[in-house]
Formats: sequence, C-alpha cells, structure tokens
Amino acid sequence: MESQICSYFYVRILDIGAIRRYLNEGQLYSIHLAGQSTVIGVMHVTFVDQTQVELKNIALLPAYRNQGYGQQALNDLKQMMVDLGYQTLLVGTGDGSLAAIGFYLRQGFRFDHIRKNFFEQYQAPIIENGIRLQDMVVLSQPL
Repeated sequence: MESQICSYFYVRILDIGAIRRYLNEGQLYSIHLAGQSTVIGVMHVTFVDQTQVELKNIALLPAYRNQGYGQQALNDLKQMMVDLGYQTLLVGTGDGSLAAIGFYLRQGFRFDHIRKNFFEQYQAPIIENGIRLQDMVVLSQPL
C-alpha cells in the first residue's frame, strides 16, 4: 500500500524518504472519480491544532490534472474539515511552484507566512520552472 501511495506523490516530490516521514502524521484521503472506486489521486492533511488543519500534499495522476478534479477534491476537503470543527486550512508550496501558488490563490487562499530554507531537507535539489526551491510559501483560508 505504501508504494502505491508514494507513486502518487512521487510525480511531485523526488524524495521518497520525506514522503514516508510525513505519511506517519495526519490523515491520508484518496481522490476518486465521482461514483466510482477508481483512485485518481491522494491528499494528505495534518492537524496543526484544534482550529487549524494543513494540506500537506495533493497529488493527482497526470491524466486527471487540469480538469477540475483537484479543485473538487479541495472543496470536498474544506467541507469535511468544517464538519470536523476546523476553522482554518493551511497549505504550503514551493517558492518556485508558480502553478500551485496560482491554483491556491484562485481557490481563495491568501499568503500567510514563509518557512525559510524548507527544501534544504531534501536529498536532491527540486527545480520547478527553472527555479530551485528553497522556501515554502504557506497560504491560508478561513473555513
């Protein structure tokens, strides 16, 4: 099961060790096609405190990207967290992850803070859009 979960995240993060470390915390949710058992992605969240939850990762298989599935999964997650009593959803992404930052801003998130040097923990540099990731940009949204 772990190798299957890692295969979803592997398309976004090259350090499997880092994935394994944070899968032990929080909750993993699968993303399915409507009314089907087909898993097209996964989301992983951690519970920061009694009011805040953080989306650590959302990953869709390449064939299902840019079709609204990520947006729907995020909306479903927000409602689930509201139902559990959480008030704020946090999400972090790389400082060079321009598409992800744009996606979250379009979903109503606002810039919250920066986790300096976050990506130094990975064994190999992560490059996105020709930019070596260094800091994590954290965005937040009231639920």
